[in-house]
Amino acid sequence: MTLSKFLQSALRVLLACVIMFLPSVALAAGPPPAQGVHIRPIGNPTWKPVDFHLFSAPIGTADTGYAEFGETVFGILPEPNHTYHPDLFVGPGAPHDPPYDHEMADGVAAQGFREGVRFSQAEFSNGMGIYAVWMNVPYPGTTGSSPDFASGPVIPNSLFPIHVVAISNRNGQVFNPFVFDGYVPALDTVGFDVDGHSHFPMFIADNADFGPGGKLRGSYTYQITMLDETGNGWLIEAHFAVAP
Repeated sequence: MTLSKFLQSALRVLLACVIMFLPSVALAAGPPPAQGVHIRPIGNPTWKPVDFHLFSAPIGTADTGYAEFGETVFGILPEPNHTYHPDLFVGPGAPHDPPYDHEMADGVAAQGFREGVRFSQAEFSNGMGIYAVWMNVPYPGTTGSSPDFASGPVIPNSLFPIHVVAISNRNGQVFNPFVFDGYVPALDTVGFDVDGHSHFPMFIADNADFGPGGKLRGSYTYQITMLDETGNGWLIEAHFAVAP
């Protein structure tokens, strides 16, 4: 083979590699999931969960009505960018530009919550709980209006409500079958004249209060399903351990 033909062949291989690589770059949305978190698409969703974090933080007790849960949540996503909404819990606040794949990270760091996959029993009882939190963003979504901008990538209202179900397991057995079961509504059904969500957060938390009793030590998993109105969505598993 002559040098010229060798260079032409090498160039074709290089171009093929570039072409294969570009789609994955174009579809990338946020950093990879946190340690202990695994996600898998259901069908072909046009939105994606990103910015996962596992940490221990106050959740409250029956005596306080678990009010500390709300304090933890709004400590992570404070005003003015996010604010309380009766139908969304954490709703849109002051308009702010994308990307939205670091807001959870910034909030968890600012509050000083300890992240990891191994926690003590004290971090899972007596008013403390283990949280799994993440943000959901267009992937690629559609172009439209949101509370954050007049035109940009959104998860359109037509995909909502998105049904979210979460349970927790301990050592392969159900620990709490009722961690979460609810719906994220379309913004145009809860008072916003926009085409969709630019992003929306999720907060999952559990502790000893909601389990069957007995020993707490063990290997735990949050199993979470998110399905939009087209039947597409995500399976999420967040693994952590509770030890003495």
